[in-house]
Amino acid sequence: MFVGRDEELRALRGAIEVKAPRIAVVYGRRRIGKTSLIRQAIGKSAALFVEGLENQTTQAQIQSFRSQVSRQLRRKMPEARSWEEALMGLDAVLGKRPMTLVLDEFQWLANYRQELVSTLKMVWEGYLSRVPGRCLILCGSIASFMTTKVVKSSAFYGRTDLVIHLQGFQLAETGRMLKGRGFQEVLDAQCFTGGVPKYLELLTGAPSITLGMEREAFRTDGYFVEEYDRIFVSHFGENGEFPRLVRALAESPYGLNRRDLAAKAEVAEGGLLSQRLYDLEAAGFISSHTPFDKGAGSRLIRYYLSDPWMSFYHAFLRSRLRLIRSGVKKDLFVSLRQSGAFRSWMGRAFELVCLRHQAVIARELGFEAVDYEAGPWFRSPRKGLEGVQIDLAFDRADGVITLCEMKRQTAPVGRAIIAEVERKAEALRQAHPKRTVQPVLIVDGPVSKEVEAFGYFFRVLQAGELVG
Repeated sequence: MFVGRDEELRALRGAIEVKAPRIAVVYGRRRIGKTSLIRQAIGKSAALFVEGLENQTTQAQIQSFRSQVSRQLRRKMPEARSWEEALMGLDAVLGKRPMTLVLDEFQWLANYRQELVSTLKMVWEGYLSRVPGRCLILCGSIASFMTTKVVKSSAFYGRTDLVIHLQGFQLAETGRMLKGRGFQEVLDAQCFTGGVPKYLELLTGAPSITLGMEREAFRTDGYFVEEYDRIFVSHFGENGEFPRLVRALAESPYGLNRRDLAAKAEVAEGGLLSQRLYDLEAAGFISSHTPFDKGAGSRLIRYYLSDPWMSFYHAFLRSRLRLIRSGVKKDLFVSLRQSGAFRSWMGRAFELVCLRHQAVIARELGFEAVDYEAGPWFRSPRKGLEGVQIDLAFDRADGVITLCEMKRQTAPVGRAIIAEVERKAEALRQAHPKRTVQPVLIVDGPVSKEVEAFGYFFRVLQAGELVG
């Protein structure tokens, strides 16, 4: 079943259908649906798909390339000992046929090196692209390679016609994927999976989202039991610093600065740390933020674990893997759902969902046409001033700062929330005395009549409105 991705489909189909040669790059984490998107865009048009092999030598990649091309085109590829020979051989067997050429898991084909990138550019421009109706699609799951070694490389810089960074579904698409489910289950699934299509697919046939997670994450043969290790090995090999950094951020849900993160993860605070953090952020596993009133180079930068599934794994699976693999205890997740730790985690997971729906929030609040910057805002404690953490604020070009407070709870949100938000609003007024601070409450759950009657909030948004 293919749902959503309407904007990406239109853009990719446009690149495929035009007569002039086009180069498109599609990247995103594993399980995100890149290959499905490409196949959907191509439809019944002529296409050649070649997929790289994980952890294989250059010669093995070349031989697999030849084998896949020969099988699909039903013409034997000539022998090749280098990528130049292999690509020139491809040009020979293709002849004058218009076709979309898809190189999937491109980072594996290239063995993370520049050689294939440079050679491909030369052969594409000199030979393969000379036939009208040709489109080259480079697809990869290692974002740092696809951005730095392909899109921004000297070979392809300025030559790519379309770049798509595929991310998890938003709530509207998750609801379409989980057709027939109530909003509460759709929101739960979004919190657990981050809208990763493969993960949602695993839950579609379950009696409930809770029982689906029980089966796939808390049973010996569940898909999620080994998924964390699969992701890290495919993205980062056996380098132990990456999982230590993620674990440190998982234990600090509201973020850490660079120094504290390095200390907590027991990683040297040097140049390699910058590369590690870039790789994790490019993969979409973590995010970095500075307060909107500080420059991008501010030392106040904080790093957060922003991948919902990884957060779920560290909160509930990692410490229970031995118990899960033993198969001794049943209904682990059903029991966990009743705990205070789970309710606390779900509160933070809901905040992450809201952070992913900034454009929807702006539209619902009526300022989508206004330029804005959005994200967390924080102030470290100092003499005479207490520390403040605001998880989402919109710094708007019309002189307004929209402060969003996000709550997920079963009991009605009471009047205490007003004092809590006003303390944060006052900190913003002190920092920006000429700006209007507009408090907004985004809530999944009931709100007391007292809060509604007080009229403090500019708007109370219910979570269901984030579907758009």
